[in-house]
Order: sequence, then structure tokens, then C-alpha cells
Amino acid sequence: MSHQRNYEALYILPANLDDATVAAHVEKHKKLIEDNGGKVDLAEKWDKRKLAYPIKGHTEGNYCLLHFSAPATVPAELSRQFRISDEVIRGRVFLREG
Repeated sequence: MSHQRNYEALYILPANLDDATVAAHVEKHKKLIEDNGGKVDLAEKWDKRKLAYPIKGHTEGNYCLLHFSAPATVPAELSRQFRISDEVIRGRVFLREG
């Protein structure tokens, strides 16, 4: 198995999505990480929050957080999925220390 590093992904889904749809998105991204050799330590949805500024016409969003360890190819693929998804308003993957 290749070297694993710790990452954090934070992404925003539209505020008008119901909890089941948001949960399905969290599961989809969790599965993507696990299917590619990663391990998810935390997957949670935060409350709806007002965005600091409008993004793609949205002023509120459902914030979702993932903490995971994975080979270096996984964050790149996750970032790509965030970019091409019609429902992800904004998504970022960060390297986590520790």
C-alpha cells in the first residue's frame, strides 16, 4: 500500500437540499475515498450557514466535513469530483498535520 497522509475536505452543498440528499452526498464522497484505498475518520454535516459572499447565486449552504487518510491520488480525485459536480457550490481538500 502506498504512503497515506491525513487530509481534511470541506465542501458546501446548496441550502435547499434536504437532509437525506446531503447525507447521500457525504456517503458518496466517503465511498470514493474508501474505494481508492483511503480511510475516513470523520464524516459530518454541519448546520446550514450563511456564506460570506454569494457563490454561484447561493447565499446559504450546507457545510460538510471529512477527515481522512489516503494515498496522494485520492485528494486530487476528490477535488476533481467537487469541481465537476453540479451540486457542490465550493469544495477544498487540505493536508492535515498530525
